[in-house]
Amino acid sequence: MSLKIIHTKNLRWVDIVNPDDKDLAYLKENFKFHPLDFEDVMTPSVRTKIDEYDHYHFIILLFPTFHRDHNEIRPAEVDFFVGKDFLITIHDGAMKTLNNLVHNVHQYDNVRSSYLNQTPGFLLFSILEILFKRSSPILDKINHQVIDSGRSVFELDIKTLEKLSELKKNIIVYRRIMKMHKFVLGKLAWSKKDYLQFKDSKGFFQSLIEYAENTWDVLASDKESVESFEDTNQSLATHRINDILQILTVVSVIVSVLALITDVFIFFERANLEKTLGISSDLELAVFISSGLLILSSIMLYLFRKNKFL
Repeated sequence: MSLKIIHTKNLRWVDIVNPDDKDLAYLKENFKFHPLDFEDVMTPSVRTKIDEYDHYHFIILLFPTFHRDHNEIRPAEVDFFVGKDFLITIHDGAMKTLNNLVHNVHQYDNVRSSYLNQTPGFLLFSILEILFKRSSPILDKINHQVIDSGRSVFELDIKTLEKLSELKKNIIVYRRIMKMHKFVLGKLAWSKKDYLQFKDSKGFFQSLIEYAENTWDVLASDKESVESFEDTNQSLATHRINDILQILTVVSVIVSVLALITDVFIFFERANLEKTLGISSDLELAVFISSGLLILSSIMLYLFRKNKFL
């Protein structure tokens, strides 16, 4: 049971990491939440949601986390229960930013008073602001990768294509994570519940909405850039393949013609051939045939180039 309870006079913050049956029992004993919410808490979610009840809100939000070992972005889930005098956060402990915040608020009086001195809505906003801003380095990393991809788009190798595909996948995952954030934040900003209200609460939540919109716009631009790089890389690869096929076709034609002529020479008896051509030695015959084949090859190459086939 990894549960921390942080108290002030008017507000209680309960943080639970990787909830188990004991944590679930604690929630059921101390809070009257909808049974479906308890199920959502114990089951990993793939989408963002917000449910409003008479005396509390239940919120599921996903945030991006970057896993260096696999160079990929994965969603990290944080569940929120917010009511009249409490805020509950439930997560898997993957985000160090949230872990550090809980630790500091729990250990230091001055930090605790700065976060828990107003309504639960203010504490919720403060946590969301930190979680949103912690995503900025991940977005910056994606932007740098997009710039690097633009520089290597003309390198026609499998590694370039793999990097573009990997980057495109991360952008898609990030966009899926961010897709519903604006909707949830809008619901919080315009809610009439007293526990979500604090001084200029609409303005503060609106700033998070703008941040989410800006992030979405940046990701949309990055997605378009990567798709453009991918199309360019594939077009260049196709052009390169066509050039190779043209060369192979020319070589195939020349070899076929030369082989045909060589087969024709074979049909003639050697004595008749030497008599007809006025050749008296094997060396002269070899030089004659080789020269003829070389001249014929040169003529065919000239004709191919003249007709812009090469």
